[in-house]
Amino acid sequence: MSGLGVGTRIGLVHLPTVALKVHGFTDPRFGPLTESGAYLGNVYRRIIPPSLPRVAAVLEAELSARVSVLDIRTVDHRREEVYKEVDWEGYRVEARRVGGSFELADALIGECEWVGLSSHFTFEADVVRDFIGHAKRVNPRVRVMVGGADVKARPQTYLGFGADLAFFGDLDPRAFAGYDGSPAIVPDYRHPFQELGAPAFDKLERLDDYDESHDGPVPAGVSSPIAFTYLTRGCPRECDFCESRRTKFEVLEFQAAVAMLTHYRRAGIATLNFADDNLLLAAAKPDTRAHLLELFKVMRELGFAWEYPNGLEIGRLQLPDGSIDEELLEAVFQHSLDPQTGRIVGAYRAYVPVETFDRRQSYKKLKPAQAQNAIIERVAGAGLVEMDFGVVLPPDADEQTFDHIREGYRELKDIVSAAGNTKARYAVFHLIPISLYRGMKTKYTVEAFPEGWNFYFPVYDGKNFTARELFERRLDVVRDIDPANLDSMVAGSYDYA
Repeated sequence: MSGLGVGTRIGLVHLPTVALKVHGFTDPRFGPLTESGAYLGNVYRRIIPPSLPRVAAVLEAELSARVSVLDIRTVDHRREEVYKEVDWEGYRVEARRVGGSFELADALIGECEWVGLSSHFTFEADVVRDFIGHAKRVNPRVRVMVGGADVKARPQTYLGFGADLAFFGDLDPRAFAGYDGSPAIVPDYRHPFQELGAPAFDKLERLDDYDESHDGPVPAGVSSPIAFTYLTRGCPRECDFCESRRTKFEVLEFQAAVAMLTHYRRAGIATLNFADDNLLLAAAKPDTRAHLLELFKVMRELGFAWEYPNGLEIGRLQLPDGSIDEELLEAVFQHSLDPQTGRIVGAYRAYVPVETFDRRQSYKKLKPAQAQNAIIERVAGAGLVEMDFGVVLPPDADEQTFDHIREGYRELKDIVSAAGNTKARYAVFHLIPISLYRGMKTKYTVEAFPEGWNFYFPVYDGKNFTARELFERRLDVVRDIDPANLDSMVAGSYDYA
């Protein structure tokens, strides 16, 4: 059967992720990494599948298919398998597949007519490729569909991996009507926002195991399971390094948002990770601002804890007269503690994308540094347990760029320390050659080394420094400003100090 009919068996599989471990540190500045090597970034071991429960709900509602969701990552989340080694600028890089073996999916593959996969991150592309090959060997008749951010960027590549359908946008149920069995790219499509509020969490057999965030282990008092959600989607901003730039911005209708939050709570979800590209834009208009404030009240009444791992445009907290929107700040960032259990209700962590200290005119969303710092001071004083700051290194970074990062972060550290008891992490990211930089010349192609296309490697020589020099200068800034962050690379689990 090529298309989908009533009762068609579909298996959605959450695949292992990739951990990069780098060996070959000889510089005494990076002492902790000399013997152990360094994991680059947080290793996402017990993260709930971000999109598969929604896809399952759509498939069953729209096509009456029989859908199963299998998470082979979490079931064996400590397992690591080196599947590739790369000589990168004199360092030895191990690409490790983290999670259960592909064979755990064999029974599901054998009984399904379709297998569905998500591929959001370029650095996981080879895992998706290898699994597609494995699935076709186990069941030569099985069809494979893929979707996600990296599929949207490179749909033809995924057909080359052996996928039968590559979705450029959301899962489009119409793609299966009359499908003739030939590999195809499904055109861009946005599923109605109000119909995405009831993910099929009941299809996740180990729901209570999802106790991690993309921004690392959660603080004490944060309950699991933790699930992704969003009240808005899209972002009209122009940031040149972001794949979501200038996309249609939508706000989930109020009653639909309440229904979604209620569904999450009834399903047993305790903590929310907001995946919105630009949540605070909902506060730009009086009606959606009022609804946003009311939704935060509803979330508290339902007992949720939450964080913002995708970042918040904190400049939206500044009112036209230059003052801070205290009502919005309190709703977004404050939390309370259950006096008996110590359980957090409200916000516990936020990623604040500082973006740059010396090119602020390049991004219209950024407020002047003085205004930004005043907002950060108030956010830190609101009682957040943890804050995560990030700046992006441009390819033409020079010595002054790194000096400005040091100076800017030292000032932020003083502000956060003086404002309260908030712990913080100060990160520096390499530019990924996506968005407006997709056509730039690279030393390591996405086909040969997709794992390197992440925030922790430069896969290109810069204008003033080689790839290795950019990498080591970034690590030196981290060592200087945030030694706990450098130390956390030994274990591959973010730390806050």
